[in-house]
Amino acid sequence: MRTISVSRDIPASRAAVWGVLADFPNIADWNSGVKKSFSTSESVEGVGAQRHCDLAPAGKLEETVVGWQPEEQLVIRTDSAAALPIKTGEVTFSLVEDGDTTATSVDYDFETKYGPIGSLMGPMIEKQLTKGFTGFLDDLESEAKNRSGSAG
Repeated sequence: MRTISVSRDIPASRAAVWGVLADFPNIADWNSGVKKSFSTSESVEGVGAQRHCDLAPAGKLEETVVGWQPEEQLVIRTDSAAALPIKTGEVTFSLVEDGDTTATSVDYDFETKYGPIGSLMGPMIEKQLTKGFTGFLDDLESEAKNRSGSAG
């Protein structure tokens, strides 16, 4: 397994940041890295909720919520990743309120496809994923500020 971590202090309440993350099936509404998303389960929130994502510029994910602690932590398992070099993955979003900001961390544990070749590609994949999750935090911050009415 490989791990990448990114974090940011988002100038919005923890409730606002959680509200964006908890809108699980609708990530494409605010995340520029996702072209289309929708629920694939009866439940749209909480442990067991599932979604499909078409990524930009390419790739598809099937994901399941495996950890749900409102306003504290969301854990999402990658069930399948089409057209991506990811075999398995699990992302943990952790939120800690700190005054007027929310310390937001993203930790992604993943295993590459393609055996030894995938292992050799690991550092390049980590770089791309770090870039992607940094962009995710940019979009999350913007949407949380919009939803809390403090965009400026």
